[in-house]
Amino acid sequence: MSDAPNVRPDDRHGRPGLDRDRAEAIRGLLTETVEREPERVRSTRRRRVVLLSVAGVAAVALAVGGVALAGGGPLPSGNGEAAPTSLPSDRPEDDPGTSPGVVEPAGTPSATPVPPPAPTPVVDDPTAPSTWVVSTDRIGPLVLGGLLEEQAARLSTFDRHPDDGYGCPASFFSDGRGLSLALSRGSSPDATEIATVSADPTFDDPAALASATPRTASGIGLGDDEATLLAAYPDAERTLDHHENYGTQYAVAGDDGQYLVFVVGTSDRITDMSVGTTRIAPPEYCG
Repeated sequence: MSDAPNVRPDDRHGRPGLDRDRAEAIRGLLTETVEREPERVRSTRRRRVVLLSVAGVAAVALAVGGVALAGGGPLPSGNGEAAPTSLPSDRPEDDPGTSPGVVEPAGTPSATPVPPPAPTPVVDDPTAPSTWVVSTDRIGPLVLGGLLEEQAARLSTFDRHPDDGYGCPASFFSDGRGLSLALSRGSSPDATEIATVSADPTFDDPAALASATPRTASGIGLGDDEATLLAAYPDAERTLDHHENYGTQYAVAGDDGQYLVFVVGTSDRITDMSVGTTRIAPPEYCG
C-alpha cells in the first residue's frame, strides 16, 4: 500500500471543458429564461384571476338558482331576462273543481230547459164511445153543423133504427150496451143541429154504463150523480126543475149560442147529455 497522500484531482481540471459556442448558447438560454420569468408569473396570476372569476360567477348562479327554485320564480337567462318556466300550450288548464283529466270547454252555455211534451190530442174513435169527449158543440165524432149522414156512417158499432117514414128529422141509434143516440137535422137538410146520448132505461147495469159512456173534459158522464155534476160545473144553469117527465136539467153555455145540457132523472143521476142551440134538451124529435 502506498504511503503517498491521496490527493483529489481538481474537478474543474478533471472534467472536459465546454467549447465557447455551447457556453454562449447556455448563457443566452438562461438570460432569456430570467427575462421571461416575470411574464410567466403575470400569466399565471391572470389565469388564477380568471379561474376565480369563473368560480365566483358559478357560485352566484347557483345561489340565484337556489333562491329562484325556493321562491318558485323563473331563472335568469343569459341575457339577463327571466327565462320562461314552461313552454306555452294551447291546451286549457284543468279546473281543480272538475274531475281529473276532464277539461271543461270555456264559455259553454247552460242547457236550455226542455219544455214538457205537448199532451197527445184526444182522438174520438167512432167504434169506442168511451173515447168520445162531450162539449158544447159535439158528442165525440158527432159535431154540430156536420153532415148527418156522414156522421151516421161512422157509427159502425151502433144499429140504426128505421126512420118513421113521416118526415121525422131525427135518426136514432143503439149499441146494445146501454147507450142510445139521437141525431136531428135542422134548417139545413143534412146538417146535424142536435145530438143526444142517453142511457137506455131498459139496460140496468151501472158498471157497464160507467165504462161505456162518453165523458166531458171534466170527467162527467152518464150515470154520475147530481152532486158530482155540480161540483164539476158549479156555474151550470138550472133550466128545468124536477119536471115529472123531463127531470131536472142543467145547461152549460159555450160559444156561438151553443149549449151542453145535462138531464138528471128521478134517481138523481144523469140520464142524458144533449148538445144544441137551446138550453133545454128536446122533449121529442118528431112532433
